[in-house]
Amino acid sequence: MKVLWFSLSPGLSDAHLNNNYEGIGWIKSLEKHLQKKVDLSIAFYHDKSLPPFKLGATTYYPIKRYKNGKWTKIQYRLLNAIETGDNMPLFLQIINEVKPDLIHIHGTESTFGLVQKFTDIPTVVSIQAAITVYRYKFFSKISWFDVLKYSDLKSFLFARTFIHVYKQFAKVGAIEQEVFKHSKHFIGRTAWDRRVTMVLAPSARYYHNDEILRSGFYTNKWIYKPAAKLKLFTTIWGNIYKGLETLLDCARLLDQVNIPYEWQVAGIKLNDEVVRIASKGNKNRVSSNIKFLGMINETSLIDGLLQSHIYVGTSHIENSPNSLCEALILGVPCIATNAGGTSSLMDDNKDGVLIQDGDPYAMAGAIMEFKDNYKKAIAYGIKARERALVRHDQEKITNELLAIYGAILNEQNEPIRGLTDVNVNLQEIGEFAN
Repeated sequence: MKVLWFSLSPGLSDAHLNNNYEGIGWIKSLEKHLQKKVDLSIAFYHDKSLPPFKLGATTYYPIKRYKNGKWTKIQYRLLNAIETGDNMPLFLQIINEVKPDLIHIHGTESTFGLVQKFTDIPTVVSIQAAITVYRYKFFSKISWFDVLKYSDLKSFLFARTFIHVYKQFAKVGAIEQEVFKHSKHFIGRTAWDRRVTMVLAPSARYYHNDEILRSGFYTNKWIYKPAAKLKLFTTIWGNIYKGLETLLDCARLLDQVNIPYEWQVAGIKLNDEVVRIASKGNKNRVSSNIKFLGMINETSLIDGLLQSHIYVGTSHIENSPNSLCEALILGVPCIATNAGGTSSLMDDNKDGVLIQDGDPYAMAGAIMEFKDNYKKAIAYGIKARERALVRHDQEKITNELLAIYGAILNEQNEPIRGLTDVNVNLQEIGEFAN
């Protein structure tokens, strides 16, 4: 079977292109397993104009994102612009060259998904986020006024403030809704993204397929290590809907009750703009017990999680946050906000604790509960790891995806009446592989 992916990630060609980017790890992990079973091609955006190339078992089709190089990139930034349909002829050219049996589009937020308007080739779209919904939680506790007051002048001059990001979300959301409108098949992984699909594409078919995590998280296992201080760990990206202000408020409460702790935060630095906005906007100093690590690689992230006592997820909106999945599969006791699809990953008071997003008191209280009854926290971590190992099983996920591909190819001519949650038959994958 010939499969063409459209993705924002270059997949396993990342190192070849000298990107050295740690993000979108699940795409690389999935490619690694799937390329052994199908004839796989990947089309992706790249800053440079490059011809197609083959690396290993995959053929790659780079698409130059900014036609006039840095000048176009600057124009996009200053005008708050996003990608348009200008590249559609190139998308269709790649499709014509590859001649795939099936097209798989990773993400609903790109114009990649609009190729369905111009081709009859069966297409499925994976839901990563849902920007249409994310906009509702964007200014959850940090207001427009906070952003205006505490953003850098440079951010305004180069149109990089979070207000500009919010405006871009509106434009991306419009594209996303168009993608939902024209899509007949979706792959998701949480109750949240299934419900979003019910609203935005009520006549589509929905298939469940989990994500393969980065390899190091399967081969390591958390073991409790006593320490004088409680070690907390959070991975967070530099967006204001990720709940950094809740983390800062929670730390202040822990300081007030004299809990000895150290809170490591991966993904952002102390001098990042989002830290200043979150702290000054809520009139909070940054606790001296918080240590910002900035961007760290997979090895350092695993080591930080293994040395911690509790992972804390703080976001106001997520689908299935990989940062939480990585902590769960290691067996780290976890506390997370009940946001988006998080409850599909972790059952409250069974394999972790879920709290209301934006509630620092509940977060601090949950941390204190874990501290006072750490045997329960360890038991939660053990159960979470058992469940996560099943959910993220690499062969299971690969085989299920192959079965989904086969089901779509078999069902493409059948009428679709209402959103259908499709269960695929794994015994049928043999005839669709290779």
